[in-house]
Amino acid sequence: MNRVPTTPGLALAGDAILSWQHRYGAETSCLARLRGTRDPHSPDRMRLTVVLSELSGHPRGHYVLSDIAGAATTAVRQLVPGSVDPAAITWLVHHGPFSTPDPSGPETLTRVELDWSIDRYRTPGWDSTVLLDPGQTQALSDELHLQPVDEVLAALPWDLPQPRRALAKDTARP
Repeated sequence: MNRVPTTPGLALAGDAILSWQHRYGAETSCLARLRGTRDPHSPDRMRLTVVLSELSGHPRGHYVLSDIAGAATTAVRQLVPGSVDPAAITWLVHHGPFSTPDPSGPETLTRVELDWSIDRYRTPGWDSTVLLDPGQTQALSDELHLQPVDEVLAALPWDLPQPRRALAKDTARP
């Protein structure tokens, strides 16, 4: 996991590419960003927010929100410190121009309430999701000290899958 410089108020900040076997069959990935603060009511506990940024380039239909339980379960197993209670994590799905090769609107965050059941999350109903408006998205992004997705991806030390539009240009016939 790529470590983010220490930021006042944050006890944990890390960025990584999260890959998992999507429930529709293909492997897919997203940018996972963990942001943790100390719980003011219990200093030995951490409040953790995980932001999963949807990246273009995965098979159509294999979106983070269509398998948020699988993505979140994999994130807990691979990235989240063992001292963090999975039932207490705040989950956000992040969309923007980096999510699709098509023109898109402003960046958005969707808050998803997930239920932890013994060793994994259960697939939530749509009534467990809340799309934040652009103002709320910007305020929360600032509070969590989220850097632009393109900057984070450029700083990661390994190759990432190319977006579909880049692949389409490479395979275009004359």
